Amino acid sequence: MKNEITFTAKQVGERVKERRTELNLTMPELGKRIGVNKSTIQRYEADGVDPKRTMIIKGLAEALLTTPEWLTGLSDDKEYDSRTICENSIEEHITAYLESVTQTVQGEPRQQMLTNFLGEFIDMYAIICKHFARAMAEADKIAQDEGLKESLRRYAIESGEITEKAYHNEMEAPIEDMKKMLDCLLHIYDNDHKNHIGELLQIKLSAEQRLAGKENSVAK
Repeated sequence: MKNEITFTAKQVGERVKERRTELNLTMPELGKRIGVNKSTIQRYEADGVDPKRTMIIKGLAEALLTTPEWLTGLSDDKEYDSRTICENSIEEHITAYLESVTQTVQGEPRQQMLTNFLGEFIDMYAIICKHFARAMAEADKIAQDEGLKESLRRYAIESGEITEKAYHNEMEAPIEDMKKMLDCLLHIYDNDHKNHIGELLQIKLSAEQRLAGKENSVAK
């Protein structure tokens, strides 16, 4: 990343236009993404955007799938490495977890037990992410299906209702699984705690098998 002074407002506007053109976005489409009208986008591109107006710059960067640093001239890297962003974010959470568990939980067996639970939760969340991706793919399919949109207009049904139903259908089971896993943690010291630990492992295994079944049926 550069450490020099940021662009002028005019230069920021030029980069907004450059990136919008690259993404084949119209001014109204970009405006819709950040909640402004076409004339505002026209003004941003023609007159520029003050690089110190961080909220506007951040909103434009997100809408244009780029970085605030690139828009303001602090970096030549136009696109984020999404994997790096995820890794950095997770590393922060894991660091906070390790600090908390090592400083407050007495005894390695208890620390290990919590770490094992965390591992299972992370695995389950990875499954949830895959279900989320499936739900978003279905939502995109609905949004792009012109025949379906025409049918919805005919019967005065909002496409959002269809999208919401598709999302809930996809996400309901894995979210319930996560709730069950948290419940196992609550009852870890019950008299039948060994059964709860076994149940915890089985929940994830069943979720993996269910997801694999869905993916296989789509592949066929």
